[in-house]
Amino acid sequence: MQSTQGTWQASGPPYNRAQPGCGIAHIGVGNFVRSHLALFLDQYLRSSPDEEWMIYGVGLREADVALFEALRRQDYLYTLTERAGSQTACRLIGSIKEAAYAPANPQQVIQRLAADPIKIISLTVTEKGYYDTQAGDLDVEHPEVRADLDGDSINTALGLLFQVALARQATNGQPFTMLSCDNVPGNGERLRHLLLQFAELKERAVADWIRTHTTCPNSMVDRITPGVTDETRAFVRATCGIDDSCPVMSEAYLQWVVEDTFINGRPHFEQITVPVALESHTLAVPVQFTSDAAPYEKLKMRLLNGGHSALAYVAYLMGFRHVDEAMADPTLRRFVQRYMDEVTPTIPNVPGIDITIYKATLIERFANTAIRDQVQRLAEDGSTKLRNFVIPPLEELLAAGRPVQAIAFVLAAWCRYLRGADEQNQPITIVDPLHEVLTERAQRQPTDPRPVLAVIGEAIATNSSLAAAVQACLDTIATMGTRRACAMLLAERG
Repeated sequence: MQSTQGTWQASGPPYNRAQPGCGIAHIGVGNFVRSHLALFLDQYLRSSPDEEWMIYGVGLREADVALFEALRRQDYLYTLTERAGSQTACRLIGSIKEAAYAPANPQQVIQRLAADPIKIISLTVTEKGYYDTQAGDLDVEHPEVRADLDGDSINTALGLLFQVALARQATNGQPFTMLSCDNVPGNGERLRHLLLQFAELKERAVADWIRTHTTCPNSMVDRITPGVTDETRAFVRATCGIDDSCPVMSEAYLQWVVEDTFINGRPHFEQITVPVALESHTLAVPVQFTSDAAPYEKLKMRLLNGGHSALAYVAYLMGFRHVDEAMADPTLRRFVQRYMDEVTPTIPNVPGIDITIYKATLIERFANTAIRDQVQRLAEDGSTKLRNFVIPPLEELLAAGRPVQAIAFVLAAWCRYLRGADEQNQPITIVDPLHEVLTERAQRQPTDPRPVLAVIGEAIATNSSLAAAVQACLDTIATMGTRRACAMLLAERG
């Protein structure tokens, strides 16, 4: 693999990648972790090249096979291209040492993760990879969970973590930290709760071992990282001079807040910063360790993730397919601002954060023309995203008697989106773990949102005033179209 600026290896990281061992195993080596955790570790290894903190990647999805093969051909090196406005920075990341697809050789992967050198098992399996119900408990009837409970297969991260704990218990192995990097409220606590429920059903002695020999810090991660397309690869080839089959492109913004409850050591991230070039200046971004990540998590999930969901369905119905183009539309931009303002009363005080400035920064990040984020990516898995990011502030606002018109409009747009065709009658591919039941309900009762809303919250569906508000928005969208309905909502505020 050649570069116009020299060979791939010649432009590689300035540390000997053959020397450090893998102290971290990461489940779910997708685009986000390669633009975030792997970047922090790469920067750390540049200053501490002798420490054993490289990544052993683990995949659970069939799509991981092709990615891992492409990474293997490149000696697990890849480009990370960061873009902000007219600025572009291309990094070569070397912190991943190897990777394996767990279902192909489960015992080998379990043995590797159960070995003492692995001190941290981190994961990004997305919201749907936690297999929890509306009540926050393990969905024991899900086919993949059931298969892991009834046999020795590995279909889920929970099943894999259980097998690792079982193996460590049997060999009197060292404790380990499980570090969720997913956009899940209380992600560490949620992971621990679900894993313990799984273990209690599978083997109670292992559940007891997990309680005393593992920790699960909560963390908040932030970096917008779109999906990789042929356009991404062409840009990297033209701009960075490297023909990379598995590049990653992200915005320049970067943040990581994590509770410092690691049971068996961690990289000394407090000793390093990651230089990030922005349009007007360069930031040095550290990992922020804290005793309580909850305020940062709530800020990010309710404004950024919730804002993404607020934008996605309205924008898609209006015909937009890229986020920056949607945010260039004055009506959509004002609607996203309106949504953020509506949920702001549910945001606690966050140390060191001015929420007004934070919201303005989010608007600019969403509008970033350089990274070409996809509206469809934001719209995927709506049943889990809405339940995690939109429903919690909605419930608080309803309890306080505050306005929820913008949220009602988002829910109406989601119900309309689930019918499977936009306003130009172009087909919509619904990507959601519950897509069959959602589309069936949305198509069978197109003017009544309650059957769809019941999928993400019975209490929401049975709230008569909310259901009436969502239905009114649905009716207005049907008679006026999404754009005019959205504009009317904004005008009603005065």
